[in-house]
Amino acid sequence: MPPVCAVRIKPLHWAALLGLVALWGSSYLAIEIALRAWRPAEIAGLRIAAAAIVLLTAAVVGRRRFPLTVRAWGGYLAVAVIGNCIPFFLISWGQQGLESGLTGILAASTPLFTLVLAHWVLDDERMRTGQAVACVIGFIGVVVLLGTDSLAAMGGSGTRLLSQLAVLGGALCYAAATVGARFMPLAHPVVTAAAVMGLAAVVMAPASLSGAVLLSVASPVELLAIGFLGLFGTGLASIWYFYLIAETGARFTSLLNYLVPVWAVGLGRIVLGESIPLAAWLALALILTGLFLMRHSAPPARQAPPQERS
Repeated sequence: MPPVCAVRIKPLHWAALLGLVALWGSSYLAIEIALRAWRPAEIAGLRIAAAAIVLLTAAVVGRRRFPLTVRAWGGYLAVAVIGNCIPFFLISWGQQGLESGLTGILAASTPLFTLVLAHWVLDDERMRTGQAVACVIGFIGVVVLLGTDSLAAMGGSGTRLLSQLAVLGGALCYAAATVGARFMPLAHPVVTAAAVMGLAAVVMAPASLSGAVLLSVASPVELLAIGFLGLFGTGLASIWYFYLIAETGARFTSLLNYLVPVWAVGLGRIVLGESIPLAAWLALALILTGLFLMRHSAPPARQAPPQERS
């Protein structure tokens, strides 16, 4: 990764960043459409299978060598389950009862969870005062987002709240996988991504096979949605992300944290006509403020890269 002081951001880097925003931010819309034809587990299985094909192909074409130790593959399996299988299912399940834009806002809490988990698990990632304040502001945004639905749940209608908690559970899984990856042996990012996604595809094979049966009866739009989600929103986006990290570093790439949820909200509004309540906009503002303060209170060497949002 280039040193922070030596990085010169070029127009190509901005184009790559915006392209990645479009891929990740559009994934929530793709999930919304795919839910018309497949169950959440099937969506998770199909997108993982498609992404595994892309990443394994990239690793083979690039002649990358995979490690042969039990420790490495044990770590890959743990990250595959915690960072892919479980969150992909939880987010798809939760989005059954939520707008795609709202799902994007909730998933933006991933860096906040990462900061908290890293503080307790990693000795060299203790929170500073500024980071703690940023974290509190961000989580206040989450509470604001859950507030109305929490009151509704007390009155006996908790379906929407459960959907929101499922998406937050997915964000927590992404954070846990990020922290857990620190204990894995070093390897080329494409090797790690390909190995993790390949193992995730094996774990989710029953769900992906079940979903594959429905490919012949799905509409063209639904097929495009699931194809985009796996091949582009997950597979290609991972390679694109690694390129951006290598070229610009984590600080520039962390701009994704602010832009992806905004893209998701805007796309849901334009394409699906979703109406986002005022409380959700306030929550988004608080979460993004927390992320902004967190980014500027962390030393450059410790700035954590953003995680996939869907």
